[in-house]
Amino acid sequence: MAAKQHFDVIVVGGGIAGSALAGVLARAGLGVLLVEREAAYRDRIRGEATWPWGVAEMRRAGLESVLQRAGRVEIPELQKVRDRAVHSSYQFPAMPLMGFSHPRLQEALFAWAGAVGATTLRPAKAVSFSRNGLPSVSVQNGDAEIEFTGRLVVGADGKTSAARRWAGGESQTDPEHHRFGGVLLTGLKAEPDVITDATTPETGIFWFAAEPDASRLYLRLTKEQLSETGADRSLEAFLAHAARYTPDGVLDGAVQAGPLGFFPNSDTWASRIDGDGIVLIGDAAGAADPTNGHGTSLLFRDVRELSELLLSETDWLAATAEFARRRSTYYEVVRANDQWYAEISSELGVEADRRRERHARAREADPTLGGFALLEEEGPDGLIPDEATRQHYYGEDLP
Repeated sequence: MAAKQHFDVIVVGGGIAGSALAGVLARAGLGVLLVEREAAYRDRIRGEATWPWGVAEMRRAGLESVLQRAGRVEIPELQKVRDRAVHSSYQFPAMPLMGFSHPRLQEALFAWAGAVGATTLRPAKAVSFSRNGLPSVSVQNGDAEIEFTGRLVVGADGKTSAARRWAGGESQTDPEHHRFGGVLLTGLKAEPDVITDATTPETGIFWFAAEPDASRLYLRLTKEQLSETGADRSLEAFLAHAARYTPDGVLDGAVQAGPLGFFPNSDTWASRIDGDGIVLIGDAAGAADPTNGHGTSLLFRDVRELSELLLSETDWLAATAEFARRRSTYYEVVRANDQWYAEISSELGVEADRRRERHARAREADPTLGGFALLEEEGPDGLIPDEATRQHYYGEDLP
C-alpha cells in the first residue's frame, strides 16, 4: 500500500458510481483514494440498463471507453408486446439505451480508476468517519486499521449506505408497491439491439441484452403474486409465469446464467446528502425504484455534476452544497415519475382502470405528459413534479 495518508478525495465504495467518480477526479490530477469492501463483485440482478439520458451523461463524463471495454451493448429500439405478439416499436432518436453486466462494469471502472491515478484499496472496509481538523476515514485493510484524511469524503456505498449517518442524515423510503426481480439468461431468443416491454397491469415484464451473449429478463409482481407463483423461488416457476406474456419461442432454450432475486420497488434516499467534508452520490444519496431503470442514469448524472463542481470551484463546501441542491431537484423528478408510473401501470380494480383510461386520454391530448413521457430520453431537466403536473399526468385536468 502507498505510504501516502492524505488525499484530496476519499471515495468510500468502489461500485459504478464511486469508481467512475474516483477515475474522473484522478484523471484530472486530484489525489484520490478509492476504498472497496468486496474482493470480487457479484451479480446485483439490477442496474444493468441505462436510458438514453443517462448514456448522454456518461459520455459527457468521459466514460465511453470504459463502457466499451466492459462489453456494453447499444440498444436503439424499444419494442412493445401485447397479447404475446409485437404491437409496436420505437427508435430512440438521439441516444441508444445501453445494456451492460453490472459486475463487469464495476470491475472495469475500478481498474480504470487505478490506471488513471487513483490509489485503490480492495478488499478494505471504511469503519468510521470523523472530523479532526480534516475529514478522516478509518479503513480496515487486512489486520491493520489505517486512518486517512482528505479535503472531502464521498460516500458511494449503495442503498444501505453507512455514510448516510456520517453526513448527518437518515434513510427514508416510500412504501413498497410491488416487488421487482430478474435473472440473467443465455439462449433467450431475442433481438440483441431491442429492449422488449410486454407489461400488463397484472405483471410487468421486459427483457434486453445485458451482455453480447446474455440477456436480463425482469418481472414486476406483488408479494401476493410471488407467494402464489413461486417465481422468486425457482427458475422453472419464474419462466412459467413469464411465458404467459412472451411471444412463442422467446424462452425456448433459455439457461440460467446468474442468480434469481426480487427486491422491493420503493425509492430510498438520504434525508441529507452533504455535510462538513462529506457528500453522497449514487444509491447512497438516493436510489430509484429499480422497476423504471433510472438508477444508473442518476449515478452518471451525479458523477458528472459533482466532478464538474469540484474541478471548477475552490470552495468545496460551496461545491457540495450546490451539488446537494441540484441532486435533490433531479432526484425528486425521478421519484415522482416512479410513484406515478407505479400507480398507473400496476394497480388493479375498477378505480385503477378508470385512472388508466384518464391517463390514456391525457397522453392523447399531450403525448409528452408535460415532459414526463420523455424522461427516459431527455432526462429530468426542466420537469417540475408539482401538483399541477401530477394532475396533468393523470388526466385530472381534462374536461
